[in-house]
Amino acid sequence: MSTYFVSQTSMNSIIRSTGIVALATLASRILGFLRDMLMASFFGASGTTDAFFVAFKIPNLFRRFVAEGALTISFIPVYTEYLVNKGRDEALELAQKTLTLQIVALIFLIGLGEYFSPEIVKLFAIGFKDPSLLSLATDLNMIMFPYLFFVSLVAFAMGVLNSHKYFFAPSFAPVLLNVGIITGIIFLSRFFDQPLHGVAIGVLLGGLLQVILQIPYMIRAGFKMKISFDFNHPGMRRIFRMLGPALYGMAIYQINSLIITILASFKEKGSISYLYYSDRLTELVLGVFIVSIGNVILPEMSKLTATDDLDKLKKLYIQSMSGALFLAVPATVALMGLGYPVISVIYLHGKFTPFDAEMTQLALFYASLGITAVSMLRLTTPTFYSLKDTVTPVIGATMALVSNTVLGYFLMDTGLKHAGLMLALSISTTLQVVFLMIMLRRKIGRLGLKKLFIATMKFLAASLVMLLVCHFIARLIDWDSARLWLRALVLMAIVTAGGLVYALSCFILKVEEMQYVYRRLKR
Repeated sequence: MSTYFVSQTSMNSIIRSTGIVALATLASRILGFLRDMLMASFFGASGTTDAFFVAFKIPNLFRRFVAEGALTISFIPVYTEYLVNKGRDEALELAQKTLTLQIVALIFLIGLGEYFSPEIVKLFAIGFKDPSLLSLATDLNMIMFPYLFFVSLVAFAMGVLNSHKYFFAPSFAPVLLNVGIITGIIFLSRFFDQPLHGVAIGVLLGGLLQVILQIPYMIRAGFKMKISFDFNHPGMRRIFRMLGPALYGMAIYQINSLIITILASFKEKGSISYLYYSDRLTELVLGVFIVSIGNVILPEMSKLTATDDLDKLKKLYIQSMSGALFLAVPATVALMGLGYPVISVIYLHGKFTPFDAEMTQLALFYASLGITAVSMLRLTTPTFYSLKDTVTPVIGATMALVSNTVLGYFLMDTGLKHAGLMLALSISTTLQVVFLMIMLRRKIGRLGLKKLFIATMKFLAASLVMLLVCHFIARLIDWDSARLWLRALVLMAIVTAGGLVYALSCFILKVEEMQYVYRRLKR
């Protein structure tokens, strides 16, 4: 494994940082599952839940577009370069100017979002035929749209704090969002004729808590809030130059998401909810591990490009990619082969029926096909951004948009129904990441993909052995009728046995990641 590592010291630092982010994100995902269990139990999968998820998707789409997307893409590389080459004081001054502009832009954007809320909702749910559902979605969107302000501040804080190697607060923030939503489901919903209004207010509560958590860490990093307009600042000009392509790239990505929602709105009631619930399960893997690695390595890659050390950049890229696939491949195999037991335990109770579980499982199967591609994409795209290349990811995203739209339109009218949209997304994401890896090789030279391919084949072989064992355990009970505690107990047995079998198989196959874990445990 030493041939993969950039250096033992730097890699240990990256692993520790990734571990912090992963543990915090895991806590968020666990609470997120509790949140989804409560949503499924209290509200099921119906037209009203479709309305809520459409309304909730809108500020989240703008969040990824404005905050976690364009801002992070353009801000972090420039901020990190200032931190490395010009010192902390000049970097923090740049952060002040960036935040000032961000706040003004957010106030303007939220004002537009509130005013045009009915039109925005109609765009997202053009297939809704029931006027009452459109009205409900509009009301919910107007309540939740200001969440964009809070979450954008958190995204800005993440950019600053991660560059200063403070990873806990930004990664723990989603835990507080889930706390707010759970509070809305259990408590606030009781005070409204339409209980989902209480859930929407819980979203705002969670956003406020997220911001409050960042403040002491930002102070520790040396940041002081100061209104400072200076569009002629060299750092701001560089951010603006990167911002245009970044905005376009993120717009393409979010249009992709919008198209799926629009197409699903034409299908049977509950289709949007099925896609949401399946997406939450795939995001468990992507959110806990893959995004954790991505959040950590973008500042690290930006530092390497700031010092023109492309050899270390390539080693870091391949090492991170191998670590991501070490987790993504078994997750893909497990969710495709054993998705129903997971859905049964998390969602199948209260108003969520076996039919809803079956429809969610269908979507999950085809969504899982794309986990590996998404994992690779979320590590490949930041590599281009660290190289200050925002154009190539835009071309890849445009290709994905076209292929996803065409494939989704045709596949959703087959026997796959709503799941056809997930298959289209998986295929288009795979095409996108293949294109980007080819372009990255042209840009920085040979990447060492042969070793990565061999490692992936080992991951796949170990995953198939794991699946056989887990499938045998899964056949012990009826996942529709068994008591919830029994289903949960058997699922825990499946997860435990699967993890042990996968780890043992990887060790036998001499997987470098597993041997590294073994050496660390032995020490």
